[in-house]
Amino acid sequence: MTIIPDRVPANRTSECRPPPAAPDRAGRERRSPGADRERRSPSADAVPRPPVVVSVGLPAPAPQIVQQARAYLTPRHATGVDGLLWQSRERPMPDRDAIDAVITAGERARHGTGDSPEPVEVAAALLVLSAVRLALDQTEARLLNTARAAGMGFEQIAAVLDLSVEEAEERHRQLEPRLDEPAAAPSPPPAGRTTARNAPLRRPRGDRPSWDESDDDDWGG
Repeated sequence: MTIIPDRVPANRTSECRPPPAAPDRAGRERRSPGADRERRSPSADAVPRPPVVVSVGLPAPAPQIVQQARAYLTPRHATGVDGLLWQSRERPMPDRDAIDAVITAGERARHGTGDSPEPVEVAAALLVLSAVRLALDQTEARLLNTARAAGMGFEQIAAVLDLSVEEAEERHRQLEPRLDEPAAAPSPPPAGRTTARNAPLRRPRGDRPSWDESDDDDWGG
């Protein structure tokens, strides 16, 4: 008797495959929650991503760009003494006044009492705003360095600023690199206003101590 061996069909394999997933109502194949994770390359999850650090201020424009923005805004919005100083000396108006003038023009236009500022005016005001923000960030960084040199710890700095110690330290780390950014020359103070450099020193009146004299023990004095 001749024994005929069993024939294995060509399409049969020894590998066990799971049954196909049932389609959903829209006819699409359902996927398990971990299917996308399994298809992802393992090297992508193995490489740690650096922490995202949010910059404190706006990117600083080049100083000459800031000067051009001031020169564009001043003849269009300067009034009174600022207008005379621009005509005689080409002295730009203060940055905050230029920004406020563009904002005021926009508010008047919304209320139907004036013309809307041109987009180029708004763009110039944004450039000036970036210079103001950089100057303020650099001032804060220098003041924080002064506080540290005076012996104040981040616990005391955080208490004054109403921050946590971690937030105060992080703010100092973010502001410190801004000292290396090139800054435009500061805008002149408003005409007729006394600055801190030429103002006479005044002591508090009466026998009542000032806040810095009454809290010397708290600051280690």
